[in-house]
Amino acid sequence: MEIKKIAIVGCGAFGYALALLLGRTHKNIIVNVFDVDEKVIKELSKNKKHPFFHKGHIITNNILPTTKVEEAVDKADLIILAVPAQFMRGAVTNIKDLIPKKAILLHVSKALETSSDKRMSEVITESLNPNFQNDIAALAGGMLAHEVADEMPVGADIACESEWALTELKELFLPSTVHVEITPDLAGVEFSSSFKNVVAIGSGIIDGLKLGTSCKAFYIAQLVKEVEGIAVLLGANKETFHTSSNAWVGDLLTTCFGNSRNRLFGELLGQGKTIEEAKSILDKKHKHAEGLATVKIIKEIEQEHNLNLPFFNAMYSVMFENKDAKEVFMKISLYQNS
Repeated sequence: MEIKKIAIVGCGAFGYALALLLGRTHKNIIVNVFDVDEKVIKELSKNKKHPFFHKGHIITNNILPTTKVEEAVDKADLIILAVPAQFMRGAVTNIKDLIPKKAILLHVSKALETSSDKRMSEVITESLNPNFQNDIAALAGGMLAHEVADEMPVGADIACESEWALTELKELFLPSTVHVEITPDLAGVEFSSSFKNVVAIGSGIIDGLKLGTSCKAFYIAQLVKEVEGIAVLLGANKETFHTSSNAWVGDLLTTCFGNSRNRLFGELLGQGKTIEEAKSILDKKHKHAEGLATVKIIKEIEQEHNLNLPFFNAMYSVMFENKDAKEVFMKISLYQNS
């Protein structure tokens, strides 16, 4: 199948960055962009610019904004789902009767669903019609949205159980500045992109406390062991975490050391802000830290499986048990990770 039309559902920072990238890379492909915020779509249609993100870029003529989701997905060969994890079920349910039979569904969400603890591919599957035949894939890697929009060289993994869909998606990104590697380990890639946000919040707390790079690296290394074990326990392939994959190592480094939302959220907590205050600051920047919901999910998993996660619990105690961040993180070298 030759991809002739792409529909992007969700025009936030990353969805819009992908629209810019793919629109410029493939001038012969129509890229329809839809968002529930009509202000965003109207601004794109009128001035060719996004009102909030990547303002230095103008959309190409083959990027077509629309306020009608049915128009966006009609005859689409690829539907990119770029909506926050907690809205994924509703977004897919809303379009399930509009999705073309052969369209590939590619999601870029980096969290689990809080109401079910499920991965996004599971949520999407449950939200589609029972007799659906669409291939579901996930894209993840060290890709800050503004760097994708600026066409900086970045790396990503695409996971899907369909070899055919993986081939199609890799060919789509091949001429772009996104270096793509493919894998059938859908669970591994989805847990990677979700759990790295949790690690980033912890690293951000240390940044806020100004405890130094060495402390930050130590904490990351220990917390990584804990969340990797959870991912494998829940069905991920060990190789996804024990090799230098884009979805795990690449995204982890980018999120923990770059100007990412989750690291910033943690930094605000380390500076003494409450969760609500930190969320409010991000809201004003039109940003959302999806790792916050995943922290709560990991706590549930720990309790359900009777796990020992001392380094995770250091962060959790600061976030949800009103423990003093400086006191907790000054003592982390005493913790034992079994």
